Amino acid sequence: MIKVFESLLISFSFVLLSLILIFKEKLGIGKEIFIAEIMALIQLVVLGYVIGIVFNLGIYYASIMILFMVSVSAFMVKRNVTKEKNRKIVCAAFLSTITITIISLIILTVSKTVLFEVRYLIPLMGMVIGNSTNAMSIGLERFLSDLKSEKDVLWGYLALGATEKQAVNTFVKKAVRAALTPHLNSTKAVGLIFIPGAMVGMLLAGVDPLEAAKVQITIMWMIMASNIFSVTIACYLLYKEFIHQISS
Repeated sequence: MIKVFESLLISFSFVLLSLILIFKEKLGIGKEIFIAEIMALIQLVVLGYVIGIVFNLGIYYASIMILFMVSVSAFMVKRNVTKEKNRKIVCAAFLSTITITIISLIILTVSKTVLFEVRYLIPLMGMVIGNSTNAMSIGLERFLSDLKSEKDVLWGYLALGATEKQAVNTFVKKAVRAALTPHLNSTKAVGLIFIPGAMVGMLLAGVDPLEAAKVQITIMWMIMASNIFSVTIACYLLYKEFIHQISS
């Protein structure tokens, strides 16, 4: 345990060097960076303790942890999309995330990419939930923003006899594209410019490189699907709510 904290203390040099450059160049984001990195440190250390406990408790408690992660994700999506209270966004984000989490869990276990064990499921479902959170935050923010800025286009579709669902279809497509852009950019560079995290971890653990590559590409496909499905589901669950917002 002491060695872990000694290693972290030395590794914190990355943050200190970054802060020195930020203050020297007067970039104005020093406080934000410091707080974010300290929060990451605290959260990951706590997560390490919690996962260590959950690993020993079994699949039932792992399911509770995953549900907790999905719930937190839903509130984060709402906060990123709007500062106003809106339970419908929370519910839509929760339903979208839990749906793609269950689908991912089924495909991973049926394909035998991983065993149905806590030590595999929590990290992988965490990837699904985390990426879905980012994708929905970007997608829904873009969806609502476009509806507001181009509401004349929306009213035009409706005036021509389109249903509300048909009228928002173009906006949903733009939202999904926006949400997928970060993933597409990283996917195009994978293996050429950088080695993704899961594969790095497996290689460091001594896993056969081809096996590591197989797992990593499955994870990337999983993340791509989770982003597309979560954003699309959330948009179609919320389009009536968003139309009401821009109409009032």
